[in-house]
Amino acid sequence: MRIFAMALISMFALAAPAFAACDLTPTIGAPAERREGQDVMITLAIANRGDTNCPGSIEAPPAASYMVDIFLSADRNAPPTWAVYNATWREDVLLRSGRVSRTHSVGPGVSARYGAPRYEIGPFTLPTGIPPGDYFLCAGVDLGNRVAESNERNNVACNPMRILPTLRIDPRQGPRPQRLPGGPG
Repeated sequence: MRIFAMALISMFALAAPAFAACDLTPTIGAPAERREGQDVMITLAIANRGDTNCPGSIEAPPAASYMVDIFLSADRNAPPTWAVYNATWREDVLLRSGRVSRTHSVGPGVSARYGAPRYEIGPFTLPTGIPPGDYFLCAGVDLGNRVAESNERNNVACNPMRILPTLRIDPRQGPRPQRLPGGPG
C-alpha cells in the first residue's frame, strides 16, 4: 500500500503543471536635485525575475504587454493604476513624456535597458508648483496590470530627488553683484 501511495503522489506531482509567470522589476537612475519645470534624463532597466517571457508592446498587443510610467511622488508608493499627467504638481504625477509605451519583451533572467547607446532616456519634464523638499522619482512597470506576474509587489523603483527652490530674478533689478570670499571688498 505504501508503494502504491508513493507512486500515486509521484504521478500527480508530474502531472500537475507548475505555475509559470514572469516577474517585472524596474531599476531607475536619476539626478539627485532639480527645480520645478526642469527636464530630467534618467537611466531605466526592466528585469524579468520570473520563469517565462514578459511581453513588451513592440512584440505583443497593448492589452497584453507592459509599459513603464515615470512619476514624481512624496513617498515610494505607486498610484493604484497608471499615473496621470498634470502640468502642475500633485502626488504621483506622471512627468510630461513620462510613459514608456514602446517596450521590449524580456525573457527569464534577462534585463532590457532603455536609451542605448548611453542608456539615458528623456527628457521628462517635471511639473511646476512643486514645493521645495524631498521627493522620489519613480519608475512603475505594468501599473495597469496587463501582464500576469508571480510578484506584483516589486513593480516600482524610486530614486530620491530634492526639489530646489525656484530661482526668481526681478527683471527690474537684474542680477546683483556678489562679493567673492577673499576678494576685494
